[in-house]
Amino acid sequence: MPMFRNYLLIAWRNLWKNKTTSFINIFGLMTGITCCLLIGLYITNELSFDKFQQKGNRIGRVIMQYRFSSGDFNSGNFTSTKVFPAFKKTFPEVESGVRMQQRKLVVTYGDKQFDESHIMFADSTFFDLFSFKLLQGDPKQVISGLYKVVLTQTTAKKYFGDDNPVGKILKIGSDATPYQVTGVIQDCPVNSQISYDFLASFSSLGENQEDTYWDANYTTYLLLKDEKSFATLQPKIEPFMRREMEGKGATVNFYLEPFNK
Repeated sequence: MPMFRNYLLIAWRNLWKNKTTSFINIFGLMTGITCCLLIGLYITNELSFDKFQQKGNRIGRVIMQYRFSSGDFNSGNFTSTKVFPAFKKTFPEVESGVRMQQRKLVVTYGDKQFDESHIMFADSTFFDLFSFKLLQGDPKQVISGLYKVVLTQTTAKKYFGDDNPVGKILKIGSDATPYQVTGVIQDCPVNSQISYDFLASFSSLGENQEDTYWDANYTTYLLLKDEKSFATLQPKIEPFMRREMEGKGATVNFYLEPFNK
């Protein structure tokens, strides 16, 4: 122990004699350690994204590719409402799917009114694909039918305090359409690529134009039978779409982007 104390005293004297050099060295060491810790936290957070999604290895986001005549191809993570029902009917690899669209709308309850930017409209099959925890309500019913909405815990607290929100009515949109609150869901994890404060029934949009591939204002996810279905389904899509678009003067194709990637 005395020897250890001597080492400390010698080290302290050396540091004190060379204050400037010691400060630069210590500051540099602290900066390096801090940067390493921050980089480690960032990487850990990125690698943890959507790990809670139990069916993530079977989910594919549909990417649309299109061009007119001989022009260049354009692509994006958007589709029309037709893709999910058409693929579900045509391809045995598709078990289920969901169409989604996020909107910014005014929400009113009593004297409370907010501009809400995270209102997600989704098919009732949403819970077939995603493992978000519903705290109140039946996952098969909460967004099945017109004008139903589920609130996150934080949003429910914001509008209703400690009162039970289920059964209450919120007026949503510039036309103040009444939506019934049918459930409460846990707040979206920060490491989730899907995020919302309100989850509303897709049928409420009244936009099920399932006769065209061009009204591409929605996001579509498909749940496949198993992980191997990605390899068997993808080659079938292009010839199917060639038949679908025959004589229409444009080329449309879709490919699946694995959710976990």
